[in-house]
Amino acid sequence: MKKAAAIGNIIFIYLVAMLPVLLMADGKNPLITFMWKRLFSRNIFVPLGILLLFGILMYLINFAFLIKVWKGTWDAWELCRLNMIVKLVQIPAYVFIFFLGLLCTVMIFTIGITLAFMLLDLFAVGMTGLFATAGFRSLKKEQKITGKMQALYSFASFLFCIDVVIAILGFKLSKPAADFHSE
Repeated sequence: MKKAAAIGNIIFIYLVAMLPVLLMADGKNPLITFMWKRLFSRNIFVPLGILLLFGILMYLINFAFLIKVWKGTWDAWELCRLNMIVKLVQIPAYVFIFFLGLLCTVMIFTIGITLAFMLLDLFAVGMTGLFATAGFRSLKKEQKITGKMQALYSFASFLFCIDVVIAILGFKLSKPAADFHSE
């Protein structure tokens, strides 16, 4: 379940990043043109609706994963490592979306696209924030962080850019003590 949640979280943000690419490639690539014409009826709301349904499914999977972690005894190192990998792998998609959103802000008629990107980004950060919360719960269970630190790190996992730093910090905190004192 943890790998399904991790992979789904990564796929979601890359699907968001692919949406404008598909729009721009319509008419230039026969496969993409076929998709827009036959599958989506040249309506942006069809792939957007599919994307949101996928996002809702991923939220449910992340909640189920969080509940499993809350009840079970999963290794904090593995959860924090996977969280860090998810956050780092998502960076190129977020950078692409950020610059495209910035470009759309400059052009007055496309500011709505920027707002849509912002909402989808918030949606994606919420998903990965839930995923990260599971790792910090495990760190608390293993007594590597306090309850206050767990709450702080979990909250920070829902904030843009800070979530990546917190994921790396969580991974470092999850390492066994022997890893820090190797000679």
